[in-house]
Amino acid sequence: METENQSGISKQELDGLNRFSRRQLTEQEVYVFSVTLCDNDVDRDFECFSVSALQALAPLFEGKTGIFDHNAKSTLQTARIFKTWVETDKSKKTANNENYSALKARAYMVRTSENEALIKEIEGGIKKEVSVSCSVASAKCSVCGADMRRRECEHIRGKTYSGKLCFAELSEPTDAYEWSFVAVPAQRAAGVTKNFEKGRYTTENTIEIIRSAKSAVSLSASQVEEIKGFIESLEGYAADAKAYRKSLLSDIERYAHIAMPKVDFKAFVRCCECLNAEELKTLCSQLKAQAAAAFPAETQLAFSAAKAQTDNKAFKI
Repeated sequence: METENQSGISKQELDGLNRFSRRQLTEQEVYVFSVTLCDNDVDRDFECFSVSALQALAPLFEGKTGIFDHNAKSTLQTARIFKTWVETDKSKKTANNENYSALKARAYMVRTSENEALIKEIEGGIKKEVSVSCSVASAKCSVCGADMRRRECEHIRGKTYSGKLCFAELSEPTDAYEWSFVAVPAQRAAGVTKNFEKGRYTTENTIEIIRSAKSAVSLSASQVEEIKGFIESLEGYAADAKAYRKSLLSDIERYAHIAMPKVDFKAFVRCCECLNAEELKTLCSQLKAQAAAAFPAETQLAFSAAKAQTDNKAFKI
């Protein structure tokens, strides 16, 4: 996103920014400019904010500090947002063919000798692009609606399925952290520092970095979110696997009672617990076959033509 070089300030805006100052600042002491923080268009990483997310983010970004390159050092704090709003341009369409909407803000900084050069760079259009850091609760696939962070679908961002572009729609924001001047901005996944990285990290290569590390490893916010989503999906699969193993062990014990009646069944089941799912499945199938051979299923009222009575002796007195 980018800044707009508008340094003029009204009395109403001065009152607004003074909510965040410890003393009443004058018009001559502050430099004010407009910022487009984020929008609902599909970005470089094939993600976008929903309009409802932009509206929810607006109050969350009021009072948030502006820094550089998402570096959370207090010495890099340079400005603060004091007003936000969502602006819609019906004449402009997004890649998803929606009316273009953007989260706008007014920010201020106190004029000092140290930031005089920065103000000139903003005025000159050098310091222009910004991006935001925030978290959201949902990142839905545009094709199927599943949560893409939890690996609930197989669609790949950036690819087209039956004429529909796949991207993640970010919604339900939970917090806003900061906004930064960056060289190359991009709207990234929830909870991720939103500056574009060429060759984006994936869960797989992040895990590989951890595996191959011989000392401490530092992870970016995006990598942490990827790993958290991956862990959540693994926890779901683990619960399903646990239930499946329990079902197999129950069937094995039942068939073993029939096929091997003299075996210590509790000890037998404990021995089976060390087998993997495929081995348990094979053993269960074998015991089921042995049980069926030992006690073949028959109908209680089986009809036999050979035993059928052809006379009426049963009815004679």
